[in-house]
Amino acid sequence: MASGLAITSLFALIYAVVFVIGVWFLPSTIWGLIIMIAITVGMVLFQYAISPLIVGWLYRIDWIPYEEFASKFPHLADSLNKVVEYNGIKMPRLGIIHDLNPNAFTYGWSKNSARVILTDGILHYLNKKEQNAVFSHELGHVVHSDFILMTVVFAIPLVLLTVARWAYYASYFSRSSRSDSDEANYLRLALIAIAVLSYISYYLSYLISLIVSRIREYYADEHSAEVLEDPNALATGLVKIAYGLLADAQIEERKKSRVRALRGFGIFDPSAAKGLGVISVGTTQVLSMEAVQKAAAWDLYNPWAKYYQMFSTHPLPAKRIMRLNMLCDIYGIKPEIDFSDAKRLKEEQAGKTLWDQFLGDIFMKMLPTLVFLALLGLTIVWLFDLAFVGFNVPFFAPLYANMWLAWAIGFYVIGFMSILKTGYMYKGGFEDKKVLDLVTNVKVSPIRTVPAFIEGKIVGKGIPGYYFSEDMYFQDDTGLMYVDYRFGIGIVDLIFSLRSVNRLIGQNVRIKGWYRRGPIPYIQVDTIWSESGRRHRNYSKAFRYLWAVFAFILGIVCIYFWFQG
Repeated sequence: MASGLAITSLFALIYAVVFVIGVWFLPSTIWGLIIMIAITVGMVLFQYAISPLIVGWLYRIDWIPYEEFASKFPHLADSLNKVVEYNGIKMPRLGIIHDLNPNAFTYGWSKNSARVILTDGILHYLNKKEQNAVFSHELGHVVHSDFILMTVVFAIPLVLLTVARWAYYASYFSRSSRSDSDEANYLRLALIAIAVLSYISYYLSYLISLIVSRIREYYADEHSAEVLEDPNALATGLVKIAYGLLADAQIEERKKSRVRALRGFGIFDPSAAKGLGVISVGTTQVLSMEAVQKAAAWDLYNPWAKYYQMFSTHPLPAKRIMRLNMLCDIYGIKPEIDFSDAKRLKEEQAGKTLWDQFLGDIFMKMLPTLVFLALLGLTIVWLFDLAFVGFNVPFFAPLYANMWLAWAIGFYVIGFMSILKTGYMYKGGFEDKKVLDLVTNVKVSPIRTVPAFIEGKIVGKGIPGYYFSEDMYFQDDTGLMYVDYRFGIGIVDLIFSLRSVNRLIGQNVRIKGWYRRGPIPYIQVDTIWSESGRRHRNYSKAFRYLWAVFAFILGIVCIYFWFQG
């Protein structure tokens, strides 16, 4: 849900501040733990109570009375009335965000105080049946009381994290005491064990909560299919939203059409979303099943997709479509989206497996860190040997005698590895591309990029309706794509979101950047040239080189201490 990003970050900051104050002033006793758990639960309830109000403050939503909504969108009102009457709930409050980024979300305190939001992009790019399917999906979250359920589910990991942190600090304060009795030592060991087990439990429960969230999305998909008595409506809508369409088209088999083009959308998990591809049909009004399968092949066969799925609140689009296809048997209809040829198309482009490229990406991503960990491990062994053995390992003796020099060399290696990593992630050789060319690339990843120029129009914000969105949505004659301007420094992103984003919407632009996918397509900006003659630079690549400079400086410092020794 798009509203979750800013609110979650805000309350995470508040929780951190409250916890630090709590562990500082509360005694490390069982009553201190009980009080900290109570504060944590209170924070969760406070977030639950105030979040719907914050969404109204942070998002530009045009609220529409039911009568006006029913007059403008009678096809949606029919489903709304059906759901409200069947489930005996109050009429949700209805809103529109005037942004062509296709998105939809719902929020509120309960099924009787829900708000359901659609963007202009949903109404513009989807046909009426698909609009109804997306709308009914959101209503599914309402009737299933997902507001309350997911609040409870995500509160459990937070409570376990509170226990883990309390136990850690309690053991720290107990070590600071002067008691060296066996009872005190056993208490410290017990607290450390509780901290470790609680943190492991926190991590596992967090992953389980994400699984529950993904299951709730499947249930909402099933609700949509039930309301329309047709799973295909949401399936084709997801194709348009996730891999997309610019025009209302009839699905045909691949052999009947060779038209291929792509664009970008996003109504899924905005915490992970960097835009979603869109299929363009041009003037033929025919959706190429081959293009759909190429776009979906990343979800189905790229190892990065499995990685991102694990940490996402939403299932990958292809997984949702496959599940909807399974529901077609219940309604006695034939699935309209066919992924049977996706594996062959993937192999034609990327070979039998992508695991070798995935492992290569991971190695490049971790390269500077691996060098640092090796140095750290060597230093720990040196300290252990110094304390308990006494330099009895001849092979390492020269290193032990020159540890400052070893760290100096290590920092220089880390610096050069950082430069190598940056060059790998931010390649040169920019070429003119269409959204279609980019989104059908199965081999791309967040590390393995395609340098590209794209030309078209900025049509909306990355998070529609959000006042402080620094990212944007781009459209060319083949599709839409998420534009990631995020610099990485909050104040820089904030200034750009307030000064430039609204001015760029509606302008024709030329963008130079790096196309990535993780888990969905986006282009990371290097430069944007607008039709007004202004140029907007993003120095995130240059900023990465500062890490190398920092490592070189640390290397010089280590050499200084080596000479002093």
